[in-house]
Amino acid sequence: MIWLTEEDRRLLAEMEGEISKEELRENWERFMEFTPIPSGSTQEEAAIQFLKQKLEEYGLEPRVLRYDAYISEPKRAKLEILAPERMEIRCTPYRQVGTTGPEGVEGEVVYISPDDIGRAECRGKIVLADQATSGDWMGLRDGLLLKLQEMGVKGLIVIEQDSFMPTVVHQRADFSVSGNPTPDNVHLIQRIPAIVHVSNKDGQLLKTLAKQGGMRARVTSIVETGWKRLPLLVAEIRGARDPERFLLVNGHVDTPPFSPGVTDNASGDVAMLELARILNKHKDRLGRSVRFAFWTGHEIGRYAGSTWYNDAFWHELRYRCIGFLNVDSPGAVGATTYRAAPIGEVQELAVESVRAATGIEVKSLRWPTRAGDSSFWGTGLPHASVTSARPEELYDPFVNYSGGGWWWHTPWATMDRGDVDILATDVRVDLNFIFRMTNCPVLPMNFTPYADAILKILEDLQAKADKIRAYFNLDPVLERAREFRELAEKLEDAARRAMEKGAPEEVVEELNRCIMWVSRHINPIAHSDAEKTGQVSMETFGATPFPRIHEILKLAEMPLPHAPEFKFLQTKLLRQRNYVEDGFHLANELIRETLAKVEKALG
Repeated sequence: MIWLTEEDRRLLAEMEGEISKEELRENWERFMEFTPIPSGSTQEEAAIQFLKQKLEEYGLEPRVLRYDAYISEPKRAKLEILAPERMEIRCTPYRQVGTTGPEGVEGEVVYISPDDIGRAECRGKIVLADQATSGDWMGLRDGLLLKLQEMGVKGLIVIEQDSFMPTVVHQRADFSVSGNPTPDNVHLIQRIPAIVHVSNKDGQLLKTLAKQGGMRARVTSIVETGWKRLPLLVAEIRGARDPERFLLVNGHVDTPPFSPGVTDNASGDVAMLELARILNKHKDRLGRSVRFAFWTGHEIGRYAGSTWYNDAFWHELRYRCIGFLNVDSPGAVGATTYRAAPIGEVQELAVESVRAATGIEVKSLRWPTRAGDSSFWGTGLPHASVTSARPEELYDPFVNYSGGGWWWHTPWATMDRGDVDILATDVRVDLNFIFRMTNCPVLPMNFTPYADAILKILEDLQAKADKIRAYFNLDPVLERAREFRELAEKLEDAARRAMEKGAPEEVVEELNRCIMWVSRHINPIAHSDAEKTGQVSMETFGATPFPRIHEILKLAEMPLPHAPEFKFLQTKLLRQRNYVEDGFHLANELIRETLAKVEKALG
């Protein structure tokens, strides 16, 4: 239920009018003096201290926290073609654990097509492969890299999939685990000693040479991996009416290796400074609190900062945080539209925030992924990001994200790729989102559209696996999900009536407690395959809805029904189905209890 008083609407308009393009430009230009910003570097420490100083100047009391992060920093790479002719090809090192040493590795180069990776013999070879694969939207990584490692590959040359801008090489990453590894998942980080990326254009030339046979190369990829002590900056603006509850507004400080990161994420840090400056001026009129977090370890630490923060402050996040707003990649030149709103309980709020700030109607929706420091799915927080995008004709579909700018994760992410007017608009959108989250009496979350989306996802999963219905099905989950859809609509109606009737504070509090805990029950089952204190696996980068039961599709592809592998997976899915069903059950029971109390109070 999105509802503000007239007084709050006037206050929001006043705050929008205080957005200063001059302040944004000055801070942006100053911040760019520190870039590129690798995690663990002196530049990172200087950037953190600059942000801290600005927050203090704006009247906040920021704190620098310190934590240990397992990071892999690429230093340099070189690709020399030795035969059938000698040449050097521009390349960039992968953010990996393996390293070659200065001498590099030399060997025969063989091209392996996407469908043959893991099957074609490649022991002792340098493999040339396409980043684009048929089974993973993030391209050649993780499971496929582990297969190549197991097969004894000596090195890997990856052809950038970006045909939109075929001459650039985007710095790509190992995201095999979320944050610091543990004894249970450190083996998932591949250790191929030499991985480099080349542009799409150069890759086509190399592919031609490799297919002719007799191609040899020397690959050098220097990467430093180990534990480093990193800074992490936080600051909180305490609300006046409900200060214990807070919205987590966050973005990362470090930039991709070798990239000035003008819109990934220098612009995001500058936007957060401006939001903090304006909100703190009016803190006496904010309802709930706003906590700002400036992450480190994002680019070369597998989201080390945000995952550590979730670990270190799990209890207060679980019980006090009302949501997560990620500020990443605003202010890209040419970003004149907004592509999609995140599917979830705050999608209606995201759409309304864009509409109120810009007049743009966001009509498409997207399932949130692990990108953007979404490290809090297991904890159950609502996640959102409402950053602008370049229109379709200017949008590079092979990047993630910089507003869709082709310069994403390249040395060309310089100041001329940013636009302060667009950044000011993005700040206005975020300000609308934040203010409604802090000052709407009832938390502005509507579970009805979310319930519609997840019910369709579950029905599609069942339909695709219907041939094994007699052996395993999602019927119990579907029954609970349909019930959730009906109850979500009733909850939204109760919140609307409470506002219209001027319900007493205890009724509003009952609704808010319910809304927060419905998120805690539904988000982990919809987005995570980890326990509530754990991190989602990176196998699909968080892009797979209901990952606990998604393997029903794999079960449906197996020979029926008596193979041991079928029964093993069937047993796993039965247990995971129970987990998912229980999430819906807990949410439904809570909504029923709350509705009964609200109905009694409202009469």
